[in-house]
Amino acid sequence: MEKNLAIKDKLNSLKSTLPGLILEDFLILRPDQARAYTDNQKKHFRDDIAWIISFLAEAVWAGQPALFEEFVLWLKTFLASVNVPMKDLSESLGLLKNRIGDSCTNEENAIINPILEKAMGLLFLQDRVVPDSIPGFTLSELARTYLENILRGDRKNALSLILHEIGEGTSVRDIYLMVFQPVQYEIGHLWQTNKISVAQEHFCTGATQLIMSQLYPYLFTGEKKNRKMITTCVAGELHEIGARMVTDFFEMEGWDTYYLGANMPVEGLIKYLLDVRPQLLAISATMTTHVSAVAEMIRFIRSVPAVPSDLKIMVGGYPFIIADGLWKKVGADIYAPDAMEAVLLANKLFEE
Repeated sequence: MEKNLAIKDKLNSLKSTLPGLILEDFLILRPDQARAYTDNQKKHFRDDIAWIISFLAEAVWAGQPALFEEFVLWLKTFLASVNVPMKDLSESLGLLKNRIGDSCTNEENAIINPILEKAMGLLFLQDRVVPDSIPGFTLSELARTYLENILRGDRKNALSLILHEIGEGTSVRDIYLMVFQPVQYEIGHLWQTNKISVAQEHFCTGATQLIMSQLYPYLFTGEKKNRKMITTCVAGELHEIGARMVTDFFEMEGWDTYYLGANMPVEGLIKYLLDVRPQLLAISATMTTHVSAVAEMIRFIRSVPAVPSDLKIMVGGYPFIIADGLWKKVGADIYAPDAMEAVLLANKLFEE
């Protein structure tokens, strides 16, 4: 693990130099692009290379090639939606491999290259076809109507729709599972395939968070369990809707919940842990580049003598779904792929 951590740090240090060098290599390789690239396009190219290095560094640290493979497949879909040829991405990754090879030792490259090469081999496969909607998250009529409302900016009607369903007897739990969760996946998919803008994606996510907050009075339905849990997002993590859903599911199950939100500094979290003294801490990270930060947060928490030794730590988020056993790597006690599973596992863990 120490060796992989050192390689990760080295790769991240190269983000200050390699993107510019790779841009030069690319423009030499593609003189047609050299004549056409604007200064703004060059900046985006350098930024994108730095971003790719960040994901590669995290996959190397975790020893989880799947993290980088999934990112490259995501990037493949996104770039295709904005008409960037796969040849450009393939050549850029090849140039990145060459420059990393020159900057790292043979021992380091023996760890890095298999991850890069496996991901590069996925670029031209035809079996990764992006459908019009996400498999496994087919939208019900209610979810589709809700989605149509927030896409056109009608939060008022979207809220009325949800409150009407609750008034008709639909539980908040079912609204989360049948509407909010699949709609969020669809929103992300629409952005990835360039069918909505990043501004629309942010608006829709914000609208759903606002509507979720209006449902708070309906959450207190479970028998009180005399258990407490804190939910937070790791420092730097700004995607918080999944963590909010997890917290609300625990509230519905009778837990006392304390939601700290996005981008939580570990020092502040420690102080809050000592004040609240929960049985469970749930940490969320949706970006692969934040996985090692989760490990560092857990390590820091465990190093504080005043933190109860029986505190259980649960992790969740996209990286933990796609990389089998990653939750153990970061030092967590338990992992859940979604809010429903999180509650089931926690209740079982704390059965009296």
